[in-house]
Amino acid sequence: MTRSQKHTDESERMTPKFLFTTAIVAGTIPIILMFLTNDMKVEAQSPEIDAFNVYETKSMTLGDNIKNFVILIPNEAHESQNIGDSTSEQRHISQPYIPWHSTVPKGTAIVWFNGDVDHDRKITLTRQDSQSDSTSGSTNLYFDSGTFAYNTATKPIVMNDTGSYYYSESDVNNEDTNFVMNGTINVIDQPSSGSNAVVNDTAGLPGTNLDTIGTLMVPTEDLATYTSDLEDRGFSILSTHNFDDIRSEDQQTLMVWGASSGTNSLENIASQLNEITPTLPYS
Repeated sequence: MTRSQKHTDESERMTPKFLFTTAIVAGTIPIILMFLTNDMKVEAQSPEIDAFNVYETKSMTLGDNIKNFVILIPNEAHESQNIGDSTSEQRHISQPYIPWHSTVPKGTAIVWFNGDVDHDRKITLTRQDSQSDSTSGSTNLYFDSGTFAYNTATKPIVMNDTGSYYYSESDVNNEDTNFVMNGTINVIDQPSSGSNAVVNDTAGLPGTNLDTIGTLMVPTEDLATYTSDLEDRGFSILSTHNFDDIRSEDQQTLMVWGASSGTNSLENIASQLNEITPTLPYS
């Protein structure tokens, strides 16, 4: 047998093995890539803005790439948060604000959106780590929204000063006159991640320039409808969490959404929410 014939015979015997091995490798690569992709998404998804975490901890921490933040005042937010009080069972969720406690980077613009049906609301924001000066008449009042109606938002307040802030509204419940709606904001000085920063570290959506974050509460049975509506308006649904309604034990869903101020300004976002919330069955 010549050397060339021997080489040909060996090649023919190796071909099926080579093809089989190649097929296994080719079939394995997409699976590996799938798991790697899923792992990257999990690692990129920040638990601080995950809807489950927001529901359980009543708090949210934003990355330095977020410029705008919409805090939701949910329906029946004025009902007492004190367990055992007669009106506490009228709530949908055990937070007067969603999120109740926030940590945001310096320079974040914040608005409060009033989803408390047929109730006017007011935000009084004070700085907690500064002293009032009684001699000059100055106080630690940082922002006063004035009264704003259901289905409207406050004017934005840009948090340019680091520190701890407390916001509140009293005289909101006729039956529990001691109940005060309140929340906190912690403003921190985070190092910038650059002008090309994306929301990867905050939302797990690589390559998406989301810089506005907010929440919305909807009935779980209508989740698909409102998801579609929000996405049609340029919102991205970052995460959702289903929970039992305190009031009726029906399922509600807490949604964390994101948007880009480049295509959806903060004013326009408030206008979009203004069109959505009246269609909720809480009205």
